[in-house]
Amino acid sequence: HVPVAPGWAQALGLLGATLLVLRLPWRVRVLGLPLLLPMLWPALPRPAEGEFELLAADIGQGNAVLIRTRGHALLYDTGPAYGRHGDAGNAGERVLVPLLHALGVRRLDRLVITHRDTDHSGGAAAVLAAVPVTLLQTSLEAGHPLRRAAAHQPCAAGLRWRWDGVDFAFLHPEPADLDRPALAVLRPNAVSCVLRIDGRRRGALLTGDIGVDQELRLVIRQRERLAADVLLVPHHGSASSSSLHFLNSVAPRWAIVQAGRRNRYG
Repeated sequence: HVPVAPGWAQALGLLGATLLVLRLPWRVRVLGLPLLLPMLWPALPRPAEGEFELLAADIGQGNAVLIRTRGHALLYDTGPAYGRHGDAGNAGERVLVPLLHALGVRRLDRLVITHRDTDHSGGAAAVLAAVPVTLLQTSLEAGHPLRRAAAHQPCAAGLRWRWDGVDFAFLHPEPADLDRPALAVLRPNAVSCVLRIDGRRRGALLTGDIGVDQELRLVIRQRERLAADVLLVPHHGSASSSSLHFLNSVAPRWAIVQAGRRNRYG
C-alpha cells in the first residue's frame, strides 16, 4: 500500500509518465523515471513537535478518531459494524484501514476501544488484522475476544504518557469501575474511556459515551483538567449527556458530533 502523494508529487508523476510514452529518444524518455519516485515514496506531512492532528473519520453512527503526533499514531474507537449483524461490513475494513494506508500509517502505537458497544468496537477486528497495534487499551471485561488480539492494558484514570511533546491522560473510568466486570457488560457507556490530549497550543477531550452521572463525577473530581479547545461530544450528542455543568467546565471552541445522517436516534 502506497500513501497518497501530495499534489506536487502527482504533477511530477504525470510529467514523468508523459515523457516515458512520448516518441522521443530513450535518453530523453528515461528522464521521466526519477519524476515518478515521489509518487512511490512521498514526503508525508507530519505534525510539528508539540502539536497533534485530530481526524474524526466519516464512519456513520459511531466513534472513530485518529490522533497523530510527530512520530506516533493513536486510533480512538473503530466505528460501527454495518447491517443487522455486521453482514454489510464494518467501518474498520471500509473506512479506517484504507484511511490509514492513504495517510501512510503503517503501525498504530495505541488502539483505544472505549467500551463494548458495536458502534465503537465494530471495526476493531478488521483494524487489528490489517495494521500492527503495539498496545490495545480498553474498558472491555476480562474474557472479551478483542482483549486477546494485542497486548492489552485497561484505560484506567490516572494513566499518562507523552509523545513528541504531546501529553495524553485517561480521566475515566476509575480503576474501581474496571474491577466490576458486570458494569462493563450491563452499563458499558458508564465505563467509556475518556482521553485528554494536550499539545503545545491546543487541547482535546474525547469522551466516548459517558452520561450525565459520569460527567458530574468528572466535574467534581477533575474540573481543572476538563477545559479543552476540542470536545468529542459525549454519546454522539444524545440527550443523556452534555450536561450544563460539564459543558461549562470544558468550554470548547469546537465540538465534534459523530452521528449517522438520519440515524434512528434523532
